Amino acid sequence: MEDAAGAELGLAEPLEAVAVSLPGRELAEGLHQDQFPALVRFLLLQGASWAEAQDAAQDAFTQMCAPGLSITYAKAWLRTVATRSWLRQQVKPEDACAEPPELSGVLHWESPAHAAEMGEEERRVITLLLQLPAKQRTAMAWHLDGFTTQESARAMGTTQAAVRQNLARARAALKAGLTLEGSNSHAESRRER
Repeated sequence: MEDAAGAELGLAEPLEAVAVSLPGRELAEGLHQDQFPALVRFLLLQGASWAEAQDAAQDAFTQMCAPGLSITYAKAWLRTVATRSWLRQQVKPEDACAEPPELSGVLHWESPAHAAEMGEEERRVITLLLQLPAKQRTAMAWHLDGFTTQESARAMGTTQAAVRQNLARARAALKAGLTLEGSNSHAESRRER
């Protein structure tokens, strides 16, 4: 399951191997072309719509250009800031203490180009990802983006054990979901005969 999902979702290499503190504007200019699509995909896997993901990613790059800002872990910083920006879009001011919104589990974020390129198995995996609880979905998004559990835990503000536990639960849920869908499709094909 993990290898199939990784191959189909086009994972990046492990990130943040070397931590060098650079001015934000220089980082933004150097990372924008490579990291903007990856950042949008990261947000989509957490449940953002296409427009919300693009807005939040652009907001993160804009914030990165703030004068006097120096960033050590740029890729993790971008994902953290973009996630916060997306969550601010979801939560109304009167609901500021509310949990992140639960998702419908329906694919509603593809661009026309992406919809044409996405295969049936990838649609199934992403649909199941969107049905996971928020913490599991977030841990899996960090993992699929190539971050280690230590990097994910630091960015998510939690422990490595919590990240590993959420990843294990997410994997089990995805495996069970794919197994159930597989057995349902086999049963349907037998009924049609």
